[in-house]
Amino acid sequence: MRLKSLELNLEWPLEIPIQGLRSFALDALKTHGDPLRWAVVSINSSEISPFSRSLKIEAIVIVS
Repeated sequence: MRLKSLELNLEWPLEIPIQGLRSFALDALKTHGDPLRWAVVSINSSEISPFSRSLKIEAIVIVS
């Protein structure tokens, strides 16, 4: 087992409300390992399209 540091940029779909953001982020992190600690460090909206949002997530995951 080892720890891995990650920085992910994710597109945040409009159909996912803020209440669903935790499970959305955890699902994305689980593809890289078992999330130990994580945080949303920024949220950006596109100046070109009001329907485009992105998240920047920093995390530590356990990789077996």
